[in-house]
Amino acid sequence: MSSSSFKKRKKRGPTWKVDNGIHQLANSIRKRFEELPPLSSKCCIYRVPRTLRNVNSYAYKPCVISIGPFHHNTTRLQGMQEHKLRYVQNFLRRNERLTLKDYLRAIKGWEKKARGYYIESVSLSSVEFVEMVFVDACFVIEFFVNWHWELLDENDRIFGKPSLEHVIRRDLLLIENQLPFFVLEQLYNLAFENEFDKSFLSFVDLSSEVLLGESELPKKFNNSNQILHFVDFMRTYFLPSNRRDLNHVPPRNVEWDFPQGVGDLHDAGVQFTTTTKHSSLLDIKFENGILYIPKLDVEDHTEAFFLNLSAFEQCHYNYDSYIVDYILLMDVLITTLKDVDILISSGIVSNSLGNNDDVARLFNTICRETSYEAHKFYYSDLCRQLVAHSKAPWNKWKATLRHDYFNNPWTIISVIAAIVLLILTVVQTACCIVSLKR
Repeated sequence: MSSSSFKKRKKRGPTWKVDNGIHQLANSIRKRFEELPPLSSKCCIYRVPRTLRNVNSYAYKPCVISIGPFHHNTTRLQGMQEHKLRYVQNFLRRNERLTLKDYLRAIKGWEKKARGYYIESVSLSSVEFVEMVFVDACFVIEFFVNWHWELLDENDRIFGKPSLEHVIRRDLLLIENQLPFFVLEQLYNLAFENEFDKSFLSFVDLSSEVLLGESELPKKFNNSNQILHFVDFMRTYFLPSNRRDLNHVPPRNVEWDFPQGVGDLHDAGVQFTTTTKHSSLLDIKFENGILYIPKLDVEDHTEAFFLNLSAFEQCHYNYDSYIVDYILLMDVLITTLKDVDILISSGIVSNSLGNNDDVARLFNTICRETSYEAHKFYYSDLCRQLVAHSKAPWNKWKATLRHDYFNNPWTIISVIAAIVLLILTVVQTACCIVSLKR
């Protein structure tokens, strides 16, 4: 009997071990569930998806300075830490009523909300996070103040030698290199609280001066609480005058096609001109055979700028995209060197890259791997108008006459002379026929 019991227990042994292992594994997984951080509804600072990063990884990387946690420990950017600390030192002199501890306590109070802005849980401890936010925010504020008021030390290594201000401004507009806007604004307000009765600039206006070169912002910036960070600030600035109604869901079965490139549209009679200075970059319209496109200055940082705006919009505003739709439309319009030449000659594109081929390549590159909602495409009506215009035979005939026979005064004179000569020949022939009949 004891032998039989022993054999039975021996048979149950491996099963018991398996069950015990499963029990431990289940407890381990449950414990990990409990350790998961809560998902924040305020999340708005993202890692660039790999599919987009593979198009041009350089465009998403800071060149000289890290802002925020994502690139905080990047070795090649550590050289700027000394300059950050010098700017922090200058910042602390702005308001003698407040001490370093006062600022740190304020940021500690904002820590939970600020952490919620990032797509992933920030691994920095509370002390490390507060220090990082404080140092980076002070640097950004001092950088803006120095840019606007030109309060520069002759030995400054950012605005002096070497000159790094434009590269730093480029780095401040990368989606992975952000601090929450509310942190910067509230820290700025703390430091300059005694200056606002002296027509001191608000942080929104100061940001506009540095990032846009404009002191007057449109009404859409009246509520700074809605600004998430600098990339969102730029997107808000470029939003078109007439925005789509988010409560209206357009049907998915409405068909439309992209138009041909600028060169083909030009051959079909479409004329191109730029719009007024105060138009949004995205305010493109087609009226009476004329395509109005706001002026675009293309320079070294344009590609990185648009790629980061596009990546942010695809992550955060996927169902309300405007920048993505603009990039796709421009990619369709600009495919060849002829397209670029027409836009430059029309004053629509200003090229600082040196080579017009680079402009075509830029738009062909930045739309790769870009996703969009076809039934919500912002320029779908514009595309329908352009396609309908280019398909009309009369428009092509008029364009051929204008391009081939009326493109300069001498051809016009030649055509008029030929018509007059033809009329005289017909009259002469008619007179000869009449005289013969008599």
